[in-house]
Amino acid sequence: MSPNFDRAVALTSEDARESNDMRWSGHMTKDWSIGPVPNGGYTSALQLHALLSHTGYPVASSLTTHYYRPTIGGEDCTIHTRIQRAGRTTTHADATLTQDGKIRARTVAVLGDYPADDVVLPTQPPRIAPPDACEARDPKSQGLNMSLMDSLEIRLDTTVDNIDAEGGAVIDAWVRFRDERPNDALAMALFVDSFPPAVLMAVTNAGWVPTIEMTTHIRAAAADGWIQGRVTTANVRGGTLVEDVQLWDSSGTLVAEARQLALLRTQ
Repeated sequence: MSPNFDRAVALTSEDARESNDMRWSGHMTKDWSIGPVPNGGYTSALQLHALLSHTGYPVASSLTTHYYRPTIGGEDCTIHTRIQRAGRTTTHADATLTQDGKIRARTVAVLGDYPADDVVLPTQPPRIAPPDACEARDPKSQGLNMSLMDSLEIRLDTTVDNIDAEGGAVIDAWVRFRDERPNDALAMALFVDSFPPAVLMAVTNAGWVPTIEMTTHIRAAAADGWIQGRVTTANVRGGTLVEDVQLWDSSGTLVAEARQLALLRTQ
């Protein structure tokens, strides 16, 4: 049986939700890691869970996480949430994750309900091979053990050109939970950081690509089933890169977008 994501993001608090400040206790498992470090999407999702639990909203339309230092798998954590402004339709709040007496990550979010369905400028998914015709992601493809792959099924379309006309790197892929967990907001926060870095397609000696900062916009409630993803990187310099991710659900609806600044560590 694959590790359970809901247990991995479980939190408890003795504080009243009516307060602007709350303290949450949790445990970061080793089951959602890349190498020895918990995945950045998992770290972000854990903080998002605290924020959603505090505010009572179902989603964050904007979620920005800064990764100060690596989180620690197999260790307890404390998350402090603070509501900065509660409006009629959106609430601004932030969360700080602490382990071993040090701040590991901080998230600033805009929370509320899912956007209305009146789409004016739809973003269509690219045509790629169906999941059954795609290749399973190798959990050791970056020279690191990835416990994340025990819980996520990721399929890569190897028929597409991984370098676009402008010279940027591209990966088209699919992702879903192995236990068929629903594709809620916490799943989107995880999925945007679950694919191989696109830079691997262009830089042959690229290894670990740790995230410094990541902003995620969740644009719609996702249907169940496979999530289609496109990962692009067109700006690599000075040992850093900018990566963009788009996610579409099984109905072809754009459900989330993300951009991250990351370090490039070569092998």
